[in-house]
Amino acid sequence: MAVNLPLLAYKRVPFLDPDGATLVIIGPNWSGAAFKMDLRQNPGDTGTAILSITGATAGSQGISATYDAAYAYVDAQGQPATAPATKVMIQIDEATIEGLDLGTPTDKPLVLHYDLHITPSGEPKRVYCEGTFTIKPGVTI
Repeated sequence: MAVNLPLLAYKRVPFLDPDGATLVIIGPNWSGAAFKMDLRQNPGDTGTAILSITGATAGSQGISATYDAAYAYVDAQGQPATAPATKVMIQIDEATIEGLDLGTPTDKPLVLHYDLHITPSGEPKRVYCEGTFTIKPGVTI
């Protein structure tokens, strides 16, 4: 079952996580997996996606993944722990976000929907996470 993970972006800046991972998958090495994510107005829309991104090199628009054999995190009991993990980075460049129309009125956030497909090598495709992708209009130009 897919994890519901709301994502939040802002106009006039790129969408990327400053700590190097939008999400972390503890356990498997999926750094070589195929990735695809579409943004759509509503779940179930079948027309052309508002935005579609796929696997990419780290630092460029798209979805990149790296494997960390000793990923450090805090476990459910609040204790430091390490485990193997795949760190997945979703990057949407500023120019791409700027090109998305916020609609009317322009001072309201644009709420889209997404799901992230991951196809690990030799395994079936799966929807790993899904949810809303909200773009706030921002203030600074």
